[in-house]
Amino acid sequence: MSQRVPILVYHHVYPDGDPGLARPTGEGATGTIGESAFQRQVSYVADRGWTVVSTGRVVDWLDGRATIPGKAVVLHFDNGWLDTRTVSMPVLRDLGMTATCYVISEGTEAAARGRAAAIQTSTEGPVQKPCITWRQAEELLREGWEIGAHTATHPRLAEVLAEQGDEGVLAEIQRSNEAYRANLGFVPDHFAYPSGSRSERTDYLLASHYRSLRLWHFSYPARWTFTDRGTSPYALDCQNIDNTVPFEDFVRIFDEAAP
Repeated sequence: MSQRVPILVYHHVYPDGDPGLARPTGEGATGTIGESAFQRQVSYVADRGWTVVSTGRVVDWLDGRATIPGKAVVLHFDNGWLDTRTVSMPVLRDLGMTATCYVISEGTEAAARGRAAAIQTSTEGPVQKPCITWRQAEELLREGWEIGAHTATHPRLAEVLAEQGDEGVLAEIQRSNEAYRANLGFVPDHFAYPSGSRSERTDYLLASHYRSLRLWHFSYPARWTFTDRGTSPYALDCQNIDNTVPFEDFVRIFDEAAP
């Protein structure tokens, strides 16, 4: 059986008791999880002998340029919310783990100016919440994290393509890449589709800008899918993790992926 690599995607990790955790779960993703639940999950990963590796290393493995441990897992944090730096990073640091933070460039630009940008999300709807600043993105890099691309404004790219054509998609990407280059000194290698909205055409347009493209989807009840040696770097698969995922379902990810 081909090796299966879980890529776990988080959005918000809030301190226990934070009002943001009170959103009803229903049958949709919330994008939020409490700190103690997150700590339990990543401690389970460590205790069961799984090794957290970078997105870049998995892409190198898919390209045949690197090896990965037999029990490899990847951690992603989408949007660049402030709690990724203030809550998630310290928890992972204590366990010797790193992750990839996919940054919405205008959210981070707004934070650098002391504001919160208005962002439309699939998990929370329209929100205005603080993001990391560029300086905090640099702190993540110094901790060994990767910074990934996540567009300038977090639109659904398949809809942008339908309404504005290739030019609209490319304008969104170029705008964010210019911000990454100006503030971090580089354009990220890896891209995550906002809300998982993509098409074959958007894949084609983005493939010349990034080494990998990551999907996103949510199913309820949970149905786990994995990245394996047959996965294209332009279709990295993943699991959305939030407070709608019971711990026993989280464990099932690793039962299903185990070699």
